[in-house]
Amino acid sequence: MSRRCARLRRATAVAGLTLSFAATLASAAVEMNIVTNKGFVVFTVADDWLVTSMQSKLPIAATAFQIPNPADRGTADSTDLAIVLYDSHSKRARSAFASPVKQYGSVPPEIKHVAGWKVYRQEALQGSTRYTVLDAKRAGIADVLVTVRLAWPHLDSNSTEYDAAMESIFREFLASIRGEIGPYVPHSQGATRRPER
Repeated sequence: MSRRCARLRRATAVAGLTLSFAATLASAAVEMNIVTNKGFVVFTVADDWLVTSMQSKLPIAATAFQIPNPADRGTADSTDLAIVLYDSHSKRARSAFASPVKQYGSVPPEIKHVAGWKVYRQEALQGSTRYTVLDAKRAGIADVLVTVRLAWPHLDSNSTEYDAAMESIFREFLASIRGEIGPYVPHSQGATRRPER
């Protein structure tokens, strides 16, 4: 297992999040499992994504990642992905999930439906850098409501395939998210970190 997985394990242990990690050499992927009140949610991230923040306690739990991009080294820009789980039995969490996606600039977000997700696409400025921002919402994953945001900068030194790669990462990440009601059974090669009591 890579040093990256070990850093992810330490970060989640400190945050008190219940996770299982299953790294595969072929895909360099890490499967993360968040245990909810009545079940669990599973999603897959790349082994080299940096965990930038983690708040594991419901009614609103969130994990944010920075996706490496050689073009943003030495800049204030970064490519970031966040997943947020909202407890469907909490009035505060349901209200937060139902709030409209924030509009940046004068053009409303373009809305599409992708495999059960409602996806909002818009362009935004952070300082002088233009970003593409994708927000996705979906209800009924285990016992939670889920949002995902991916935002990436349009930098002069981005590779010519960068936008297409980000679109693909977003679709693959959404497709990796699943949930179930009932107890979580760890992956046979995984390791679980539970909150300390």
